[in-house]
Amino acid sequence: MSKKKFVEDLVSRMTLEEKIGQCLTLEFCGTIVAPYVVDFVSKYHCAGLRITPHIYTALPYGTRLAEKGAAIQRLSPYAAPDAYAEILGRVQDLALGTRLGIPVYFSSDQEGDFSQDYSRGGVNLFPSAMGMAATGDKDFVYECYLAVARQNRAAGINMLHTPCLDVNINPRNPEICTRSFGDDAEMVAEYGLAQLNGFRDGGVVATGKHFPGRGDSEVDVHFAMDVNTADRGRLEACELYPYRRLIENGLPAVMTAHTIYNALDPDNPASVSRKIVTGLLREEMGFKGVITTDAIGMKGVISRFESYGEACAAALAAGNDLVLAKGDPGNIPGTIDWIRRYVEDGRISMEELDNHVRRVLGLKWDYGVFDKPRPKPKKARDITRDEKIMELSSRAAMRSAIVVRDRGGVLPVSPEAKLFFTDQRYDAYHNKAEDNWWHSHMMAEYLRGHSDNVTDWECRLELTAEDEERIMRGAAEADVVVFHSFYWRGNSTNTHMVRKVIETGKPVILVAGGPYRESIAVDEADCLIVTFGSTPRCAENAAALIYGKGAARGKWPLKNYTIDGIR
Repeated sequence: MSKKKFVEDLVSRMTLEEKIGQCLTLEFCGTIVAPYVVDFVSKYHCAGLRITPHIYTALPYGTRLAEKGAAIQRLSPYAAPDAYAEILGRVQDLALGTRLGIPVYFSSDQEGDFSQDYSRGGVNLFPSAMGMAATGDKDFVYECYLAVARQNRAAGINMLHTPCLDVNINPRNPEICTRSFGDDAEMVAEYGLAQLNGFRDGGVVATGKHFPGRGDSEVDVHFAMDVNTADRGRLEACELYPYRRLIENGLPAVMTAHTIYNALDPDNPASVSRKIVTGLLREEMGFKGVITTDAIGMKGVISRFESYGEACAAALAAGNDLVLAKGDPGNIPGTIDWIRRYVEDGRISMEELDNHVRRVLGLKWDYGVFDKPRPKPKKARDITRDEKIMELSSRAAMRSAIVVRDRGGVLPVSPEAKLFFTDQRYDAYHNKAEDNWWHSHMMAEYLRGHSDNVTDWECRLELTAEDEERIMRGAAEADVVVFHSFYWRGNSTNTHMVRKVIETGKPVILVAGGPYRESIAVDEADCLIVTFGSTPRCAENAAALIYGKGAARGKWPLKNYTIDGIR
């Protein structure tokens, strides 16, 4: 049977409720197939599930997006790759057992560095997108992203909300930052193509985001409204360019942003703007694939509507095929009601609803979700120990790292020298694994693998008075001090302590996860190593570099921004 005939047959037999469900990506948190998950699949007929394996439950979603000081959700029961694949298989069986037997897709973020939802049990992780661009080798980047796709596909994850096609032209950008391949539209397009091809060849849907582009921002739309004031000419040359390139090369899905673009629609965020979703992306740019929103619960969009459900309905009316409806399961009945209301009063025509469903079902057909819906647990386990992928992960760390400067000749450090190391623990992201393969204390362990003269003190994001006292004491007793600093989502860093220790005259090595002086790669550091990632292999390589081993073969990935030490 042809794809068209198969899809049309399904659409012709679907109820309104089943069609509405095929326009929703809901969230499966943790490793327990709780009653709400059963309802999502069996009662609400969702198109797919966004997986968050490490978080216990979706119910208190707000704690993950609340202001500083909010409690972090507890971890879900641990499941290694094979066990997790079995869990996703059980969920898929629920879908296959429904009236029409339409399988769900499982989607995830797998961007690199901290933004990797499937991380437990030794999954091989890679540097950020900007770190991958720092390798300077598109063929190598393709191989790395093919490995990412193969690992995810084996576990049953067949749609990734990546690549990030934002051109990060604002060094103060708290949300995109190193999630972008760089600050040049051509470079972002070239490496985005490598990622698209790697995912496609690995059997995984690539989703370009955040359309039309969020690289020029100084806010995180999880918490605030974002407004892009660029004129249409700048948007064409910068933000839209990577999308045009990838659409020409078969990009299967696009995720819309919750930003307002004054030059395109000054009244509505892109995700709920018909001018942008339908007028620009679908009609003017000719995109024929699936369009999904970003998570609809972000303050940048949800604050403009009466309810969560109304925002979802408005997003479909704007032309999105899918709404990413993460968060409290209690929102979903109201969401269904709002979408039904929009259909019944004509704000979403039945023809348009059917077209949304056709595109979603067609995407599932194209990527084998109908043919091979169930994951293979043994393969999910074995591929994480694939020696070629493990070696690829190590090489990616070495090929992205850059020793930006060593003005005082601190490197390499002698194993006989007393070294004090301090790091920060970020629960929301280190908890994604928190196992033997990836945890926040790994770099300290790697340093001790090179010398017995290493002491350390780990802090949380917000340093306490005790933390600062212990750092100053440890620094005073050491010959060399090493700071590991990362910047993520605008959170606090430890760079104020980097400056404080530098002022004492003690030799300091700063290992920074990103290249921007505005956040962590501070000018005061005489010795600066930029790793573009805090994953295990990045930390292992950084520790080796400090002792004269490892490798730093990265090339500066930014064309319009430099810091001292970069020519």
